[in-house]
Amino acid sequence: MTDSLFDLAHAVRFDLASGSVRAQGQEDRLVLLPAKALENLLLYASAESGVALGKALGESIGKRVAARIGATGAPSVDDFATALAGEAAVAGIGVVSFERWGRALVVVIEHSALPVPLLAPVVGAALEAASGRTVYSALLAHEGHSVRVLVASPSGIDRVRGWIASGISWGDALVKLQGGGS
Repeated sequence: MTDSLFDLAHAVRFDLASGSVRAQGQEDRLVLLPAKALENLLLYASAESGVALGKALGESIGKRVAARIGATGAPSVDDFATALAGEAAVAGIGVVSFERWGRALVVVIEHSALPVPLLAPVVGAALEAASGRTVYSALLAHEGHSVRVLVASPSGIDRVRGWIASGISWGDALVKLQGGGS
């Protein structure tokens, strides 16, 4: 990956004199807070508020990726994925990686400090803001310290959810999706 696409050394700027934190190249201020405070807030928020919070966080990450990409031209898929994973890590989302299952994309987040219900909206909004395309995402699986978020068409997401609800494993549901199963 080119150094100019993601420079971890300057990803976050702390200005102690003014009491502010900013992401590289952004004038919007960031706020660092304990994950427990966020969990407590979400206990009293509606589900819609939680989704809106996740989308705002994801959009912020995606916009930083888009700004980096805009400065370098068209990145490779690997560079795009690395930039997105880097920005997510800097934001404290966790370790992000990507899996391709045919035409479906699965985003894996490990060791996230965020509550699990926030992760699908974060992923969808980050990918949408970074790519400039409409993105649909849904929680696929939560196992131990790993969360998988499915990025697919709305009908694909609905089919996978239905198969999982009927007892099929998420992996088998993704294989079935590639075969066009109904």
